[in-house]
Amino acid sequence: MKILAIIINLFFPGIGTLLVKKWGQAIGQIILGITAVVLMFTGIGSIIGMPLAVIVWIWAIVTTATANPEPVTLVVQHKN
Repeated sequence: MKILAIIINLFFPGIGTLLVKKWGQAIGQIILGITAVVLMFTGIGSIIGMPLAVIVWIWAIVTTATANPEPVTLVVQHKN
């Protein structure tokens, strides 16, 4: 699941972070990513938008790559 999340974050920062259940960081990455794209379409805003997009992209990949997978709990029931 972690590999899939990293690949998704390459194209859509924040969405892959949702897959590894880091909700707060994922929402922040999505909001900042959208803000960066909007700023890139404005004239002077592209000076801020492009570096912001790169920072969010790196942040999303690092967050996903360093996420600890949830432990799997296995319950075995014994039938008599």
